[in-house]
Amino acid sequence: MTAATLPAPDLGTARVTAKGLLLSEWTKLRSVRSLLLTLALSFAFVAGLSAYLLVEGQTLGDSAAAGIPFSFTAVYPLGVLALVVLGVLVVTGEYSSGSIRASVVAAPRRTGLLLAKAAVLTGVTTALGAVMSVLLYLLTRITGAIPSAAGMSLFDPRMFWGVLAGTLLLPFGALFGLVLGSLVRNAAAAITLYFGVFQLGPQIFPAFLPDGVSGFTDWMPFAAMDVVRGAGLADGPYGVGTAVVVLVTWVAALGGVSWWLLKTRDI
Repeated sequence: MTAATLPAPDLGTARVTAKGLLLSEWTKLRSVRSLLLTLALSFAFVAGLSAYLLVEGQTLGDSAAAGIPFSFTAVYPLGVLALVVLGVLVVTGEYSSGSIRASVVAAPRRTGLLLAKAAVLTGVTTALGAVMSVLLYLLTRITGAIPSAAGMSLFDPRMFWGVLAGTLLLPFGALFGLVLGSLVRNAAAAITLYFGVFQLGPQIFPAFLPDGVSGFTDWMPFAAMDVVRGAGLADGPYGVGTAVVVLVTWVAALGGVSWWLLKTRDI
């Protein structure tokens, strides 16, 4: 008796769709415990600390912060830091476990893989940030902790643009972390790179650089995020529109290098 030979599957007709890649990345994000925990703790910490300050009738910053109706977003930069770490882990976790090889086999062109990761992470953090901001706004109205926000609608331009800016910086942090993780492929190296260069760099670099070039730190992401967060109500080296361009340029430049390395380097 001879064993029956099964026909080999025709992989030539297999096609990876954008929907399949997005579903795959969504499954990874919600099923990997470390990622889900980092995501949950990031938003829980920011929401909890902001709510505590509002209930206690306090605001962060100097006395001028009390005159900013959206000053309940003052804690959001801490969330950005946590989401940078999340973005790094989304990429580097696959490299450390070796599962990136399976992902690349499923999406051999690799571009869709990187875009799907960015889309899912940005979408999830944007949605959670929007819900958190609305809830904190409602708490602000209930507690009356910010006098300048009394009776002000969420869609009042003085409130809306500041809340929107603070909220969108959260997914920017996650996306920036993802780009750095893709760039160096190691969690410790990517996190060190962010804190050493992009977070602390603007305070350290001017001490070692000539006066003529030290001003470049104003064009680093941390400085641009401060301008965006002020929504035009705080002084800055340039306007909000320019700051948005600066942030997009940094992500596009580093993301482009990450994409090129993903396409050309061995896994």
